Amino acid sequence: MTGARPRPVVNPEIEASFGPQWRTLPEAAVGVDVDQLITIRTAADAADRRQRLIEELWKGAGIPTSTPRIEENVAVPELEPLPSAAVDRATLSMPNGLTSTSYLVHPHDPIPGRFGVFLAGHGNARKPVYHLPQLAVMRTFLERGYRVAAVDMPLQGWNSTQMDPPADDGPPTPDPASHERFARYQRADFCAATYYLDPVLTLINYAAELHELTEVVTFGFSGGAWTTVLHAAIDPRVTLSVQVAGTWPFYLRSHPADHPNFGDWEQRRESLPALYDIAGYLDLYVLGATGNGRRQLQILNRFDPSCFPGVGYRSYAQPVRDRATLLGGDWEVVDDATHGVHQVSPHAVAQFAYELDQHSLASARQR
Repeated sequence: MTGARPRPVVNPEIEASFGPQWRTLPEAAVGVDVDQLITIRTAADAADRRQRLIEELWKGAGIPTSTPRIEENVAVPELEPLPSAAVDRATLSMPNGLTSTSYLVHPHDPIPGRFGVFLAGHGNARKPVYHLPQLAVMRTFLERGYRVAAVDMPLQGWNSTQMDPPADDGPPTPDPASHERFARYQRADFCAATYYLDPVLTLINYAAELHELTEVVTFGFSGGAWTTVLHAAIDPRVTLSVQVAGTWPFYLRSHPADHPNFGDWEQRRESLPALYDIAGYLDLYVLGATGNGRRQLQILNRFDPSCFPGVGYRSYAQPVRDRATLLGGDWEVVDDATHGVHQVSPHAVAQFAYELDQHSLASARQR
């Protein structure tokens, strides 16, 4: 199933409708010494930083070793178009009464050891503009023998918005699905960022009980890409992670000036200062790719109307890749200029298929 790597092609009609700020380095990147912002320089640094992140996230309790409750052979209309043998429901109870509901899709011809996770973004991931690409990504997993889990962000999609009331007496959050709610649950003994990570970690734990894992691949879109980045940084079981239109380093967040994107609650430094003091985005990228055979791919939509447009990535792509390579892994950016929508494009899906095939070949050689 291997072939030539898909070539990124700039859509000339779309490019003509945008100004020079979408194809030139932004002012926010000028003079930034990215090499100094990347503070992980050695394997010992990486191990120390990963452990510190885990301590901060789970407050000394360590990464969860539990598994979700599994209900086998359920009907999920949104997933019926997929070529699957069966679908299981995974339910996880988390602190403060929050529940995660995810779905595990089994291929007709599973290859033992392969497990994938698709992490959806904000809003209803079943909207057509998002749902069709989600199915395309999951189909790409299934056709290559991966069991694949579909995971929504907390409070979004299949997940409930019901939670226990916070300890303080403040007014309720106007939007119950807003992640701004989590600020009121953040405490010295609890980090609300674990709401994003626990469903992924426990699903991988479950998959590991089914069979020894050899290839663990995560694919996140938009807000789900943020989870992909943080999860790959703390969980070395992930061998390939792909983040699409979901993150940027802090120094680029004010670009473009007419539409800055500082991110949702979990993405902002002021929301989780202790976490981001341990590792900012550049260090998280390096951690997600550090280690023999590990790789992370960042796909950015150059003409995205809402998330991280333009070519600001040029200011950090090579320094991050150099550092990841030094530490035994690989990291790369793909500039998707084929469209002008906030989406996982057909080009991104084709790129992902190529990555999976190359990753499987590399894994087989290592074994």
